[in-house]
Amino acid sequence: MAITQYDCITCKVRNCSILNNCDVNTLTAISTYKLSRSLQKGERLFSEGDPVLGVCFIKKGFLKVELNGKQGRPLILRIAGRGTVFGHRASVRHSVHTCSATAVSEVQYCYVPNELFGEIADKSPVLKLQIINQFLDELELVEKKAINLAHKTVREKVAEALLLLAEAYQYEERKQSFRISFCRQDIADLAGTTKEQVSKILKDFEKEGLIKCAAKKFSYLNTARLRSISNNHSLSGREK
Repeated sequence: MAITQYDCITCKVRNCSILNNCDVNTLTAISTYKLSRSLQKGERLFSEGDPVLGVCFIKKGFLKVELNGKQGRPLILRIAGRGTVFGHRASVRHSVHTCSATAVSEVQYCYVPNELFGEIADKSPVLKLQIINQFLDELELVEKKAINLAHKTVREKVAEALLLLAEAYQYEERKQSFRISFCRQDIADLAGTTKEQVSKILKDFEKEGLIKCAAKKFSYLNTARLRSISNNHSLSGREK
């Protein structure tokens, strides 16, 4: 894919990434050295334990970020879409990826080798601050994930997983439809439960008028009610 010189400056994805507040010099340097790459559905951007070789900026598509669990069953930590950055936490003491990232749709991303990105960041206090804030956001997300897995019911976990999907796919109730790249097992891995439990809860939500779905297509989500359930404010019985 051809690269337009200095295209980081005009890239719309920059507004939702760590490059948002960077100056022209920083953006010009990244545009000069970055490479445009792509993944097909099912391909991995990296695997747990792989060395961190560079920084990746996701421009299009979705990836599932996961950890290996017991008996080979993964736990999906989050859904990564446009604006997500990987590899920014690399250092001498942290030189390998601690999770895996797998494309669940066609993915386009920009790649900057570690050494070059480090030189650019060293000259940009704003970019360094953005990296720190991104790291803190990710740490907070993992902390919340741990708490939710320990304390939430299956019903609450599935409601939260649906909200995460709705956010990633930018669902708006007035548009009334969105198609996900996640199967029932993926939703289960995101919620920290089983495929069977997910299917049961989705049927319950449909009966209650909270969702309308067929296979991987959701035509309606009552996000307000799902958020209430996820936050443990549901009036219905709790499921263990």
